[in-house]
Amino acid sequence: MSRSRHEEEEYLEPNEEELEAAQRTRKLVVLGIMAVLVVAGVVLVQKLRTVSQLQDCLMTHATNCNDLVEPPKPIGVR
Repeated sequence: MSRSRHEEEEYLEPNEEELEAAQRTRKLVVLGIMAVLVVAGVVLVQKLRTVSQLQDCLMTHATNCNDLVEPPKPIGVR
């Protein structure tokens, strides 16, 4: 039983459900990447803000800048 040319072409073309599923997957991947970038940006801004505060304190020649620095934690302690 050989298929006609029309049946073979119809079989190879993706239907609308497959196209919609692929688009949803792409959109979810893009959304995930955007979420990671936003979280990374927020973390970066917080780190830069703390470093900026420490630099401002040091540039004023203040003697209590240790309050801005978190003391080191022993190894193995969270």
